[in-house]
Amino acid sequence: MDVVQLVKDGKGQFEWVEVCSEHGGNKLFISVMRDAMKFDNMPAMTWDYKPAYVYKEGVRVEDDRLFDGVRMPASAHELQQIADLINGMLMTPLVIGLIWLQAKLKFDSVVNIKGKIVAVSNIHDVHESIEKVIEGLGGDDGTKLVSCVGKYWCLIQQLASCGILHGDETCCNYGWFAKNASGPGLTAGTSCWQRPGFRHNKQHWDPSQTIRLMYKWGRLVRADGTEEHVLLTDIAQDPDLCPLITHDGKPLTYLRQKGVPELEPLVEAGVITLPEVTITAGGGEPIA
Repeated sequence: MDVVQLVKDGKGQFEWVEVCSEHGGNKLFISVMRDAMKFDNMPAMTWDYKPAYVYKEGVRVEDDRLFDGVRMPASAHELQQIADLINGMLMTPLVIGLIWLQAKLKFDSVVNIKGKIVAVSNIHDVHESIEKVIEGLGGDDGTKLVSCVGKYWCLIQQLASCGILHGDETCCNYGWFAKNASGPGLTAGTSCWQRPGFRHNKQHWDPSQTIRLMYKWGRLVRADGTEEHVLLTDIAQDPDLCPLITHDGKPLTYLRQKGVPELEPLVEAGVITLPEVTITAGGGEPIA
């Protein structure tokens, strides 16, 4: 299963919605995926993309079910490639926290299924468990910001030195929010099961690592009321404005997963709803 190729083929479904970050009288409106990216017609699969099997009349046969709206996992390497394809960026811990705080369809992350942790559970079982929770809350009307549907590979300054475990292959995962989890998140008012972790290299994936990104352009409303479209990479590195996007209020220079060749954007791939902007084919500055 090549999830990057699925996105190239226009199979990834997602919409952009805005979350708002405030600091020093300034507001930054950041477009994030409303939910994790979804894919239709996905076969029953184990956590490592192998066919799942069931027993019918005592005979072990391949599970031939197909599932729609599956939140497929991705490695940090793949996530960066997908970000390139859709003019996106990996999120920061602050943005991940804002999604939880501002979500209108909110539920505790699904951590265990059938006595096993999500990381080693069948992908279709994870899908069905999350959908059951959403159904119990009245369903998804297609407009609300959704959380929490997994963990995310993220941008964090500790990766700039690349001295943690895997060197240049190091990545950071963070998330799995809940009303009451194992510890506090990096954003005030959040609690999570997965604090920033650096154990895996950028080729690792499991069903908990869903595809969720932010759009690389944001909408900045300054304290004086003036408004402008800004690159989030510029905001992240600005000593005065970086608290709008970094959890520690310090500039962020680690702006993409290291060691991943940059791909050209495919602006027409997937179901894309842009927030009050139009993207040029070359991925240039958005036009209001």
